[in-house]
Amino acid sequence: PVAHALAAALPDGAALVLGSSNPVRDMALAGAPRAGLTVVSNRGVAGIDGTVSTATGVALAHDGPTFALLGDLTLLHDTTGLVLGPDEPAPDLTFVVLNDRGGGIFSLLEQGAPAHAASFERVFGTPHTVDVAALCAAVGVAHTAVDDPAKLAEVLGVPAGRTLVEVRAERGDLRDGHARLRARIDAALSGL
Repeated sequence: PVAHALAAALPDGAALVLGSSNPVRDMALAGAPRAGLTVVSNRGVAGIDGTVSTATGVALAHDGPTFALLGDLTLLHDTTGLVLGPDEPAPDLTFVVLNDRGGGIFSLLEQGAPAHAASFERVFGTPHTVDVAALCAAVGVAHTAVDDPAKLAEVLGVPAGRTLVEVRAERGDLRDGHARLRARIDAALSGL
C-alpha cells in the first residue's frame, strides 16, 4: 500500500529514488505505471549501501521535486548520508521511510517460512529500537510520522529542505500480504 499510495501522490516532474529490498519490490508489485515520474534505484533489488547519499545526489541534480522510498534498515545503514557539511547545499528532498523495525524483506524469502520461526527474528528480522524522530532532530531533518499509508498524500508536499516521513508498520503479516496481492494480480491477469 505504501508504494502504491506514494506513486499516486507524487507531482508530475518528480524524481523518486527507490531503496533496495522491499521498496523496489513493492513498487514493482503494487505501483501503478504513470507518466511524469522519473524513478531511480541502486543495483536493482539487492544492496542498501549509500541509498541516502544517492537520493541526496539525485535531489541536487534533478530539476524538480525529489522523493526517496526507503526501508528503515536502508536509512540506518547510510545514516551518515544525512549529515551535511556547513557549506554544502541542502537538497529539497523528502524521504519516505517504511519503518517495520527490522528486515521485513527476509520474511518474504525462504528463511521467512514458518519452519524457521524460532531463529528468524534474531538472525534475519534484526529488530532495532532506533527513535527515527530523534535521529532526524540530530541531523537537522524535519520529521513527520504516519501510521496509515492512505495519509501519505496529506503529508507529502513539494519538498522544501530535507524532510523524512516515517510510515510505521508491522512486518508480521508481510509474507501473507504479499501472497494475497500476488494472488489478486494472478487472478486479474488470468482473466485477460
